[in-house]
Order: sequence, then C-alpha cells, then structure tokens
Amino acid sequence: MKEILELIENNRSNFSELNLFRFLRNQSINPVKRLAFAPCISPFVMSFGDLNKYVLQQHPTSDKIQEIINQHTAEEHNHWNWFLEDIQALGYDFNINFNSTLKFLWSEETKSARWISYQLYRFIYDADSIQKLVVLEAMEATSSVFFSEISKVAEELYKTKSIKCRYFGEHHLKAEESHSAFMPETDDYINKIFIPQKRKEELATIVNQIFNLFSDLTESFFQYAIKYQDNSFPLNSYCSQSYDYEYIIIGAGPAGLQLGYFLENSNRDYTILESGDSPGTFFKDYPRHRKLISINKRNTGYSDPEINLRWDWNSLLTQDYSKNFTDYSKKYFPSADNLVEYFNDYAKEFSLNIKYGVTVEKISKNQGFVLLDSYGNTYSCKYLVIATGCPKLYIPEISGIELAEKYTDVSVNPEDFENQRVLIIGKGNSAFETADNLIDTAVTIHICSPSPVTMAWKTKYVGHLRAVNNNFLDTYQLKSQNAILDAEILGIRKNRNEYVVNVKYSHANGESEELVYDRIILCTGFRFDDSIFDVTCKPALTINNRYPAQTSEWESTNIQDLYFAGILMHMRDFKKKQSGFIHGFRYNIRTLHRIFEHKHHHAPLPSRKIPLSPQAITDFIIDRVNTSSSLWQQTDFMCDLITVSDDSQEVQYFDELTKDYIHEGYLGRHEHYYTVSLEFGQNVADITDPFAIDRVHKEDAFNSSQSEFIHPVIRRFHKNTLIAEHHVIEDLASEWKEDVHIQPLLKFMTEQLTHSQGIGAHLLEAGLLTSEQLEVALEDQERQATARLGEVIQKRGWVKERTIQFLLNQVNNTLVDHPALNACTQLGNNLVEAGLLTSAQVDEAIQEQKISNKRLGEILVNHGWVNSQTIEYMMKHLSKANATAQPEVAVMN
Repeated sequence: MKEILELIENNRSNFSELNLFRFLRNQSINPVKRLAFAPCISPFVMSFGDLNKYVLQQHPTSDKIQEIINQHTAEEHNHWNWFLEDIQALGYDFNINFNSTLKFLWSEETKSARWISYQLYRFIYDADSIQKLVVLEAMEATSSVFFSEISKVAEELYKTKSIKCRYFGEHHLKAEESHSAFMPETDDYINKIFIPQKRKEELATIVNQIFNLFSDLTESFFQYAIKYQDNSFPLNSYCSQSYDYEYIIIGAGPAGLQLGYFLENSNRDYTILESGDSPGTFFKDYPRHRKLISINKRNTGYSDPEINLRWDWNSLLTQDYSKNFTDYSKKYFPSADNLVEYFNDYAKEFSLNIKYGVTVEKISKNQGFVLLDSYGNTYSCKYLVIATGCPKLYIPEISGIELAEKYTDVSVNPEDFENQRVLIIGKGNSAFETADNLIDTAVTIHICSPSPVTMAWKTKYVGHLRAVNNNFLDTYQLKSQNAILDAEILGIRKNRNEYVVNVKYSHANGESEELVYDRIILCTGFRFDDSIFDVTCKPALTINNRYPAQTSEWESTNIQDLYFAGILMHMRDFKKKQSGFIHGFRYNIRTLHRIFEHKHHHAPLPSRKIPLSPQAITDFIIDRVNTSSSLWQQTDFMCDLITVSDDSQEVQYFDELTKDYIHEGYLGRHEHYYTVSLEFGQNVADITDPFAIDRVHKEDAFNSSQSEFIHPVIRRFHKNTLIAEHHVIEDLASEWKEDVHIQPLLKFMTEQLTHSQGIGAHLLEAGLLTSEQLEVALEDQERQATARLGEVIQKRGWVKERTIQFLLNQVNNTLVDHPALNACTQLGNNLVEAGLLTSAQVDEAIQEQKISNKRLGEILVNHGWVNSQTIEYMMKHLSKANATAQPEVAVMN
C-alpha cells in the first residue's frame, strides 16, 4: 500500500496548484466572491453524507480494513449540517419555491457536483475493502487541500465581514485532521498492507481517476466563481430578488442608525443595507487600541437630558432621551466595545429595518437608483443616502510607500517593536495613539508630516490632536529620543532589513537628509470610496478626493437625490466644526430628516410661533442658548432662525438649521430675520497660548463682542446681508441667566423691532449703501460700543444725516403720504424731504414729463440725480400707504 499512498501524495501536490486554489489565495478579491461557488457544491455535500453512511460502511464486519473505514465514515456522514449553517451565514439561504430549487440543483452549474457523486458510487459499490480504502485515501487527499485553502478565506471573511463559517472554516479543517484513521498506529497498519503488483496497477488507475474527477469539479467551481466576478451570477436566474424602497441607507453605523430612527418614526418606506452581521462594525476594529476619544461625562450637575447631551458625545438622539450611551460605560474615555454593544441595542430597541450581510457592489441611476449586491439581488429607491463613512485608507503619493505597514493591520502588541526604530507617517490622533502605545518598547519613534501638530485645545476642533493621545509630546520636548518632524517624505527604499527614508524639512532652509528605521507605519487617515458608483451616478469629489462634494442640504452637487450622512457630512465644515463625529453629525442628521420631510413630503419645517415682542423673543433666545445641545456642539455652524413678518403679530422660531442652509435657500430671502448661535471668539484659533487669554470683564457688556470663550451671538439679516449683530457676554459656567446677559439682549431686540427694518437694511434696499460699506460700518460700530449705525454711516460720509433721519422717522410709518397729490408729486416730495433731490430738480423733471410723456422715475435716473433702485424703494413704500398708487408710474421699464 505504501506505493499507492506515495502516488496519492504526488497527485495531491499537483492538485494544490489548480486554478481554484490560486483563485482562493488571491486576497485582492472579496472573500465573499471567492466563496461564490458554495451553492454549486450542494449535490456533492449532501450525497457525500449518504456515501459515507450507506455505501462505504458495512456492518457487521471482521475485516480490519473495513473497521477502519467504518470508524472514519461514522465521523464524516454528518458534516452536511455544517454546510447548511454556512449557506445561511453566507446569505445563500434564499426564500425560493421548490421548483426553482430543483431547477438549480439539476442545472449546468451543479452538473460536476452531481457527476462526481455518481462516479464515486461506481468506484465504491460492491468494491472490496482495499479499493474502498484507496478511494477514501484519495478523497481525503483532495479534501485536505480544499479545506486548508478555503479555511483561510473563511478566516479572512470572519475578520472583514464577521461571518463565521464551520464547514468551510477551521472547525471542519480540524475535524478532518483529527480523524482516528490518521492516528500513527492506523497509518502504520495501512502502510504495511500487502498488495500484489497487478492489483497495484488497477488501484493506481483508480487513484488517477479520482483526482481527475476532483480536478474537474474544482475547475467547475472556479468557472462559476469567475462568472460571478463579472456580476453574471448564475444563481441569479433561480433565486436573486428585487426590493424597492423610497429611501435606502447604505451603512448601519451610527449615522445609518440615527437616520433610520427618524425615518422609522415618520413611517417612511426605508431600509438600511449593512455588509456586516451587526451595526457599527467599524468600531469592532477601530480605534485599534480600543480607547475612544469621544467623552462620556455622566455627572454634569444638571438633570435636564438635553443639557447633558453637551457632554455626552456618543449617544444617538431619541425623542424622549430614552437610550443613552452613559448607561453603557462609566469611563470618561470609554472602550469602543461598549459603543458596539450600544449600537446593537439601539437598533433592536427601535426595530430599525436593517438588512445585514448585504454588500453593495454597484450603484447606477436611471429614473431612480438601482443597487446590486454581492449575491445578485437588486434594490431600487428614489432617494439614496450613503452612510458608509470613509472606509478606504488614504495613501499619500510617496515613492516606496508600499513598504510601510498600515494602521489598519499593524500589530498593536508593543513587544513586537522591542528595540526598534519606528517612523509613523501622519500627525492625527491615530498616529499619536500608535506612538503612545510604543513608548515602552521602541528605541526611537519619529512622527512625520509636512505640517506642524495642531492641538484640539487651541483650535476647538476635536479632530485635531487630543490631550488623551499627546503623552508622546513630552518624550519629544523633554529629550527622550523621540521626535516630531515637520518634513516632506520624498521617498522610501529598503536596504536589507532597514528602511531608508529621504526627508525634506519644512522649516530648516531646505535641509534634506536620509533617516533609517526598522519599521514604518502609515497613519494618514481614511477617505471616501466611490468605486461602487458607475458613470451614471458617480458623485463629484473634493478635499483631495477624500469627500463627496455636497450642497447645504448634504446632497451631491452633481447627482440629484443622492445624499450623505455621518462623517461624510464633514465636507461642509472640514476640520472646523464637529460634523465628522457622532456628537456633531447626530444633529446634522436630524436636520437632514427635517429637510427630507419638507422637501420630499411637503411638511413645513418644524417651528414655533411666539409673540412679536422684544421680551418674548429675548426670553425664548435665553432659554435656547442655556439648554440646546445642538447649538453647543455645532458652534457657528448650526443656528436657530427667527423670521419676522410685517403683517403678523407673531414671529416664527425654527430650531437647529445650518447657517449655510438658511443663507443659500429660500429662508435667506426673508427681509427681516435673525440667527441665534453659540460661538467662540473670532480670533480664538490665532491665540498663541490658549491658557493665557486676556478676557473681557464679566460685567463689561459694552465689550461683549470681544468674548473669546463660547457665547451666544444674535445676528439680524435683510435677505443675506448682515444688518446688526449682538454678542451676549461670555460666562465661566456658560450660563447666560443674569441681567448682564439678558438686559443688553432685550435692548438690542427692542431697538431692532421698533424699526421693523433697521437703517442699514433701508439704505441697502434703497441703493444708497453697498453691502461692502454696510459690513465696514458694522465693524466700526462693534469697535464703538455706544455708537449707532446711522451715526457711523454718516461720519463715513456715505449718506447725509438728513437722508438717514428721513428714513428712520418717515419710512417705518410709511413715507410722506398726501392723498390729494398724485403719485408723481408724492414721489418728488419724498425725495426732497430725504435730501436726495432739490425742489428745482423735481419741478424740472415734472415739466419734462408733461412734454415727453416719459415716466418720472426714468427722467430722474436719466439725469443722474438718483438711481433706479432708490425710485423703486420709494414707490414700494408709497404703495403701502396709498392702495391706489401704482408703483409702475415711477419704476423704470
């Protein structure tokens, strides 16, 4: 038997180099795609159980060889149960009718799996125990190759998709390797079995035939998988399904869950497609060292859950504050594992419609969007929301960069870097998180990028370097062999077991040098992956192609109805505000949902009506700035909106809109509105030492605009032009409840509402002042706390005092109105009253009108005495006083 076993081993070696196994080793191919042939193996797996149970076994027996066969096959015949589990885990357990199932099982795709079963029966049925043993040994040889290769794919699948396989995985491989038939004493017995020469030749032929059969089988699997790579999935014709929704969200991370919550509550037709087996799979792997830098402050001194969200950076929003992350960890910087648990519970508690194990391979657009998944299923929708985050590593263009290890898979065991020189490329939190982990073991650590380190405590942007990750700074500044390099990396090359890095320093008069390291780690962040979009809907990219370009509604700038949620929203406030983090984008997503309801379903934007009185508005503003978590988290990005209508005794108060959305849309066309926001001082990012700031005195309300710490800012606009601005002075506890906060705001609102349209807006509308001049005047007014805007404009010499007084005294009570006079005469009188014309000019123009039959306004403009915008403005206010007056008398053609 020894020679037969040697022949089997030779065949086994050749068998391992077949196309299928080279294909399985190709890690550039999605592991799901490498296992695409799994359904095709069904006939063989199920019949193999019968082969072991009913054909190979023989009872009773006194034959030692048959006893070995019986023992082996008794362990094999139930493995098909594992196969069924894997079919379900891989997503092939389709709900299809019986006819379709039979069609697939007896299709061309499964022909080889059926045929090999028939042939194996032929070799075994009525064969003696020696022939059965030889067939079994040959099958086991092919099996060991198959399962050793496919178990590696299964392991990769588990790491990347969290899909656990038993039949295709290590579980089955270990079972195969532990068969009692492979025990040393059994092997020794089999090797010593004597076989005559002629019988050897017969058995050798059978061995070769068995390997040929399995070679044909693996080739059919390979061809099937290759077809699948081109999205021509043969199983589609039997079991692929189509789904249609109004909204589809791709990604069940925190952004997908948050938007799903709001869509669920509004009873919209939606689904969330998630490639993993649970929500928040990104956080199962990242951050690599598991400590989050999003704070979890449980004890705040407040009982109001809305206020508490100011220091809870991990919770998703709910209508009743019922599901908070603070119940999942007591740590200020919690573990990412706690966040994964929270996301799972959030999805279950609110019954979000999530489809797990769905990897979207392709997105196209015709009337609506069509999505194709890795199993050939199609999903269509009218509105598509991408909430996948930035899953693709950002790789800088550096010669030799492929020699660097990546943050995504580098070892996190410090002992692996014992006594080594390490270069870390990048200066974000992932770079310093990695460096901090290696301080105990590495010889030298250098952190390098062209730009200096930016500290979050200085910029107030939480994505810059955080104190929790900056222990490394001490080791640099206190001479502990580590360094931070501001340098451009020109190239990397390998020299034996070392890496030589050519750097050019940013602040050393062009100095360059070569530095040598044992390890290089790339920590340069992530970017958006647009590879799933075909040419019909590929979104435009921006910021070094790291983010999709978006409107103020977070809609693609070039693909209608394609929206983005989560960290992708950060494109609108990149490295300035907090849209790249849960505590920022959770509010963006609530606003996005309100935009959906307004834009797609004709629901009004949520607002409240409050009395048109300075006191009522002041009280409302004070309450909002003292409680709102959205204004607190999204400083100078998100704001409240107050719109004032001349014909109403109430104002509308809108919560939580972005400034860009207001100013770029119809809301910004209001003639009289206010924004309410929380902001840091304008110069806070330029302060050299954020721990040594000269602050305004807490009682110095006149200089409240010089506040550097977070404080409320109320701005008045006429359309998109800033008319007036008020700063509520900063407070150490950020509680604006004292007279020094309330009374100046009340005075400001009283002044603004007394004149329904401020002097700046009037002069702008009348064409007597440019928007640039108004901005300069407002800046002057800020520097002169007691000065009125009209006085500043007059001193600048841009408008006469008489004109300003006329507009203040007359326009807000409508212009001078003499019913006995016609519209032309009234227009002339008002222009004279305003100091814009002389009486002689008006008389001359009226006489000319009688002769020429031209419009009075046209005559005045032709002479260059006034501009057409001023004429239109005057006639607009005349028409309010005199319903019979026709503005077109004076307006230009």
